[in-house]
Amino acid sequence: MFFNNKYSGIDFREKKVTFATVKMDKQIPVLQEVSETTLTDTVIAGGKIQQKGLLETALRKYLEDHRNASKQAHLAIPTQHSLIRKISSLPDVGETELAKLLQFQIGESIHLPFEEPIYDFVKIGSIVPEKKDKGTASEDDFTLDELTVSVEKELQGPRSEILFFATSRELSEGLLETCEDAGFKPLTAELRALALQRLLLYAHPSWLQETEMIVDVSNDAVDIHIFKDELIVFSRTMEINRTENVIKKNTSDDVLSFADEDFSIQDEVAATFDVTESDTEDSYLEEILNEIQKAQNFYRYSLGERDSEFKRIIVTGENTAKVFNRLQERLPSEVTKIDYNSILDFGFMQHDLLDSCSVAIGLAMRGNEKKDKKKK
Repeated sequence: MFFNNKYSGIDFREKKVTFATVKMDKQIPVLQEVSETTLTDTVIAGGKIQQKGLLETALRKYLEDHRNASKQAHLAIPTQHSLIRKISSLPDVGETELAKLLQFQIGESIHLPFEEPIYDFVKIGSIVPEKKDKGTASEDDFTLDELTVSVEKELQGPRSEILFFATSRELSEGLLETCEDAGFKPLTAELRALALQRLLLYAHPSWLQETEMIVDVSNDAVDIHIFKDELIVFSRTMEINRTENVIKKNTSDDVLSFADEDFSIQDEVAATFDVTESDTEDSYLEEILNEIQKAQNFYRYSLGERDSEFKRIIVTGENTAKVFNRLQERLPSEVTKIDYNSILDFGFMQHDLLDSCSVAIGLAMRGNEKKDKKKK
């Protein structure tokens, strides 16, 4: 029996699934093929699979039509149904003790937007309270609030700094079961941001070493992931409605408030203003730029990184070709995209699908890694 060294990556969106097949040649990934399937209805919403039969049929058809594909698969959890948070409130202990402490914290001091979460964490460092130099400052030099904070930090002692990841158990297990029913053998499920990180660290080893952003652009949403020193610190999905944005730009508040109540009326308003492709593309670009700015501001001011400058903004996703040049013109940071040449199989022809399938490629590059049987 020959050892199967091919692996599939499967990336799920609300109305689309993308696939990639990677062959591991002595631990070197070689991309064999990519594919995408557009679905007729929304299959993932509200933290669960809404159309299991539709998704299962699409997955089974992919296996039937692509005999070269591998049944061994790594899956992506949609970003809008996952959470990443940096936590620095727990004592500086080992990971075994931290896991026990987190079990008690979930639902108490750590609140998650999932009824039944599944989670994991990585300890990335320790925080030691700064000692005040009593020789140069007296208690009179500090306000009451500053003294209170200083005392609290000293009482806390050293604390752990961890990256905490969570998602819906119902969704993740639903995706695994649907893939199994379709004929796949799921090995792992992970966040989309981590799949992209794996691809980038192989294709561009010098990237993600400073403060950098990945912008994954699709028709109806944009995923924004921020990395610092090769660690993911921010990940979020922002929905984009191109037609609605054009209507807002061209209508008065009175017309808009009336139009928002009825989508059929909204369609008539859009037709009245003759929404052109140029209008929608301009609106789409402006919305992406707005979301990039909001993410940068959140990172700087809510995550305490006020002095951070973004070294690089990496653009990927199905609409990369549409927005890349214009983002280069509008953004002050270096704007770049992924070079896939280092992983392409000889004679690979599907270059137009690479950015659309970038998450699936990063997933398939995970190779023979198996899922952790221990569930938290």
